[in-house]
Amino acid sequence: MRRSSNSWSYVGMKVSKRDHVSLAEGASKHSCDITVTAPCSSSRVTDDAGRPRPNRSHILEHCEPSRSSRYTANMPVDVDACVTSNVHLSDDYNVVRLDAPKLAVSIQPGQFVMIKPIAGLEPLLRRPFSIFEVLTNRNGVRTGFALLNKRVGIGTELLYSIEVGHRIGCLGPLGVPFTVVAPPHEAWLVAGGVGLAPFLTLAADLRGHGTATTLFYGGRRSADLYYLDAFTQLGVRLVLTTEDGSQGESGLVTAPLERALVASAVSAQPTLYACGPTPMMSAVASLATAHGRPCQVSLEPIMGCGMGGCYSCVVPIRKSGNDPAHLVRACLEGPVFDGQRVVWDRLQHVA
Repeated sequence: MRRSSNSWSYVGMKVSKRDHVSLAEGASKHSCDITVTAPCSSSRVTDDAGRPRPNRSHILEHCEPSRSSRYTANMPVDVDACVTSNVHLSDDYNVVRLDAPKLAVSIQPGQFVMIKPIAGLEPLLRRPFSIFEVLTNRNGVRTGFALLNKRVGIGTELLYSIEVGHRIGCLGPLGVPFTVVAPPHEAWLVAGGVGLAPFLTLAADLRGHGTATTLFYGGRRSADLYYLDAFTQLGVRLVLTTEDGSQGESGLVTAPLERALVASAVSAQPTLYACGPTPMMSAVASLATAHGRPCQVSLEPIMGCGMGGCYSCVVPIRKSGNDPAHLVRACLEGPVFDGQRVVWDRLQHVA
C-alpha cells in the first residue's frame, strides 16, 4: 500500500481517504460502499515488480454484500442548503425549509440529516434532525426538505433564529428508514411532543400506498400540538391527548392507544410506529408485544457524526427473544428499530 497526500494506492486500485473509512466500515457490515478507480485497459495489469494485479471485477466481487442494506441503498451527500423559510410555531418550536434537491431526491421516511447551522466551533459538531417534510415543486419534483425544531440548546437556538437566505451544512439522508406497510394492514403512528418529526413524510408515503393511517398524538397542552391540518389533508385520522386536558383526551397518549388495540383485536391489522420520549416509546412497544402487533420505533440518541465513526449513539439491542443485549450504532442500524428488540431498561442508562 502506498499513500499520497489525498489517497492511498492499493494493489490495482485507488481509494480516497473518505472511502478508506467506508471500506473499513463495510467490512464489518458485509458491504462495500466505495468507488474504485481501476485501469481502463482490458489487458492484464502488473505492478512495478511485474506481479499481476487483481482486476476491478475481482475486487468488487469480494465487496458484494451478503444481504441488502437499506442504509447503504443511497449514499448520503454533503450540501450547503439554503434556508427558504423559517416559520415560528411557538416560542420554542419552528419549521425550517431548505432548498437541497440533491439531498431530497433520495429521502425515505424515518431518515435524518446531520446539520451545522453556522460555520465555526460553536457548536463544534453537527446535530441530527429527523426529516420532517419533503418539499416538491408544482411538477412534483423534489426540491428540498423541512425540519421541525425545538430549541433546547445552542444548536437548536441557532436553528430557531436562522434567517432566510442563510446556508446550512447538511449531510444526508442518513439511517435506516421506516418499513412502510400496505393494505390490508393499517398504520398507527404514536407521537409525543417533537417526536412528531418523522411522521409527516411517513404519512405521505402511507397515503401513496393507500394505507389507512391513524395518528395518536400527545402533548402537554393544546399549544404543543402542531401541523394537525397537514395530517388531516393526508387522510390521517387524529387521536389527540393533552396532559392538561386542553385538547382531546386528558392524560397520556398511550391510554387511547391501549383501548384501540383491545378494540381492534380482530378487525384491524395495525403496525405501530412510535417516536417521542423514551418512556412513551417503551410503553408503546410493550403494548404492541402484549397485543401481538409489530412496532417500529425511531430512537433519538445523542449523535456526533451520523456515519458510525464516533460510537456516541450506541443503543442496546437483542437479535431475538432472550438473546444477550449488544450495543449497536443507531446512526447505522437505526434510528428505526423493531421495538421488541430494544432493551428498554438499559437504554436510559446507555443514553
